[in-house]
Amino acid sequence: MIKTMLALPAILLLLSLISADAELVEYKFEVYPRRATEKDSQLSPDCAVNNKVLLLVNDQLPGVMPIRAKVGDTVRLTVQNNSPTDVLTVHMHGLTMKGQPYIDGVSSVTQCGSPPLSSQAYEFEVFDVGTHYWHGHVSFERSDGMQGPIIITDPESEEEMQLEEMYDDEAVVFLQDWYHAGGQMRRTGLDTNPFIWIGDAQSFLINGGGIYSPCLDAEEGSLNCASDCSASNYIKDILVEEGKTYRLRLISGAELIGFNFAIPGHKMTIVEVEGTIVEPVVVDNLDIVPGARFSVLVKADQAPGNYLATTKVRYRSSGPMGYINLRYSGVTDEINIENATLSDHPAWDDAQAGLNQQEKLLTKSPSSFDDADVLTANPDSIRRLIIVGTQANDEVLGMLRWAFNNVTMHLSGEPLITTAYEAVNAEGAKQWPNTEIPSTVVVPDKPPTTFDYHKLVQGSVGTFNGERGRSYIALEDTEFVEVVFQNALALNGVAEMHSHHLHGHSFWVVGQGFGTFDEATDPETYNLVNPVRRDTVTLLPKGWVAFRFRPQPGVWAFHCSQNAHLVMGMGLNFIVSPDKLGAPPPASTSCLHNGFNPEALSAGAWSNLGWRPLLLGVAFGVSMSLFV
Repeated sequence: MIKTMLALPAILLLLSLISADAELVEYKFEVYPRRATEKDSQLSPDCAVNNKVLLLVNDQLPGVMPIRAKVGDTVRLTVQNNSPTDVLTVHMHGLTMKGQPYIDGVSSVTQCGSPPLSSQAYEFEVFDVGTHYWHGHVSFERSDGMQGPIIITDPESEEEMQLEEMYDDEAVVFLQDWYHAGGQMRRTGLDTNPFIWIGDAQSFLINGGGIYSPCLDAEEGSLNCASDCSASNYIKDILVEEGKTYRLRLISGAELIGFNFAIPGHKMTIVEVEGTIVEPVVVDNLDIVPGARFSVLVKADQAPGNYLATTKVRYRSSGPMGYINLRYSGVTDEINIENATLSDHPAWDDAQAGLNQQEKLLTKSPSSFDDADVLTANPDSIRRLIIVGTQANDEVLGMLRWAFNNVTMHLSGEPLITTAYEAVNAEGAKQWPNTEIPSTVVVPDKPPTTFDYHKLVQGSVGTFNGERGRSYIALEDTEFVEVVFQNALALNGVAEMHSHHLHGHSFWVVGQGFGTFDEATDPETYNLVNPVRRDTVTLLPKGWVAFRFRPQPGVWAFHCSQNAHLVMGMGLNFIVSPDKLGAPPPASTSCLHNGFNPEALSAGAWSNLGWRPLLLGVAFGVSMSLFV
C-alpha cells in the first residue's frame, strides 16, 4: 500500500483513484562526476579516452538505467547529487504529471535545482503508459550522461494487452550523439562573443556503446584510444531467437541531431508513438528526433547471423553513424563493420521523406483519451497561437540567441510557478489571465512582424531580438489551444530542423506541411479524426506543424529539445490557471531555501484540487538556479 503524508481528504481521494494492486516503486540515483582518463569501457563508451567529465547515475553508462512502473503506481525517486559543482534536476519526459505541477523537474520553472552535495526526492503518481525517458534538465547535463529510459505498463488497458500478445520479448534501444568535449565547455562557446558553435558530435551511442571511428584505424599510440578498442567490444548487442518477434522501444536522447534508424534485412512495424498506440505502419527505416520515442515490432525472420543496425544523420549535412548489433542466438562471430551489409537511409536533406513518415502516424483509438474533444470543438472556440522561431542577436548580452515571436527565454531566480502562484493570490491582484506577474515577459499569440520565412530574417525585421527574460503565454484550463509552429531561416541562411517538446501534456498533431502556414486554407487540410497524439513534434526545415491540446493548471515549459537551441533561448512557458493551484511546497518559494519538508506539506498545503505532496527532499548548502 502506498504510504504518504497527507491530510485525510487527500488520502481518501487518492485511494479512490488507484487500483488495489498499485505499488510504491522506489529508485535511488547516485549521481557522480567521472573523468574518462582510464582506458576503461565504463568511462570511454566509444573507445576514446579524452578527459571528459561524465555525469553518471549509479555508475551506469548513459541510457542504461531504467525507471519501470505501472499506471497507478507511485514512484519515489531519490537523487543524491555527489557533484561538488553541479546543480541537478530530473525531468520525466513524457509523463504528464496530472495534478502534480510542482514535480516536472525544470530548474527555475517548477523547482529549485538540487545544490552540489545534496539530495532531493521526487514522488509522483504514474498516469501515462508507454515509452518515455528521464533526464537532467539543467544546461547540458543529460548529454553528459544523466539520462535513461522510463517504461510504463498498464495491465488494465485492453489495447496494451493486445499489443503485448503481438511480441515475444522486448528491448530498449537508447540513442544519443556523443561529444568528447564536456557539456560546460560546449555551453561556454554558445555564450561567448564571438560565438563558437558546438559542431558535430564525435560519435553516436546506442545503449551506451559506440565507436569513435578514427580509433579503429589508428596505429597503437597515435590516438588516445582504449587498449581493447574493437567493434565487438564497444558496439552493443540485441540478442534474438530466430522466428520470434521483438518490441524495440526506441528512445532518442540525442543532443542535436535527428537521425534515421534501420536494421538490414528486417522490416519494422511502428505500433506506439510516445505512449499512443497507433495503426500499424510497416517501414524499412525510421526518422527519430531528439526527445521522440517509438515502439516497433521486428521479427527475427532472417538466417541466423549478425545484422548491424545503423543510424544516419538527418537534416544536417554531416555527423557520426551509430551502430547496434542484432545478434541471433548461437552466433559467436565478431562484429565487422567493414564487411557488414548495411541499410540504406534517406538523403540527409530529404525532408519530404520525413513528412511522409509523420503523416502515416494515426492514433488507433482516439476516443479512449479524455482530451479528444479538442478535435471536435467548434473552430470558433479554439485559441490559435502562431509561433515563429527565429535566430537573433541579443544587443544587451552581445550573444547569438533564438527567440519565439521575437522573445528569448532566459530563466533565473525562483521558480516561475511560485512567482505565478504568489502573484495571482496577492491582495488586489487582477483575475487570471489578466494578473501581472513580476519579472516576466509576455510572448504574443502571433509574431509581432510577419515576413517571408524563406528569406533571411535580417532582410525583413532586423537581426536583434525584442525582449529577453522569463517568457510565458497565459492560458486557462478551460481553453482549447492550437499551436502552429512556423520554421524560419537562421541568420546564416540555413533551414534547420527543430524538435519541440511540451511538458505536462500530450497533444494532437492535426496538420503539417511546407511553406508558410496559411490561416485561411491550411486548417481545411487538418486531420481531426485520428491524428497522432504525442508530446514531441518535428518541425521540418522550411515547414510548419500544428497541434492541439487541453491545458492543465501549472507552469509548463515548451521548448526545442536540442540542447544548444534551448540554452540559446528557444522556448517559452505556458502559465495555466495558477489561481487553481494548490500552495507550493514552502521551500520552493525561494532558491535560497531548498529543503522540501514533508511535515510542512502534510499540513494542508495540498488541499486545493486534492493534490498530493509531489516533491520531497532534504538539501543543504545554497541553491543555485541556472538557465535550463
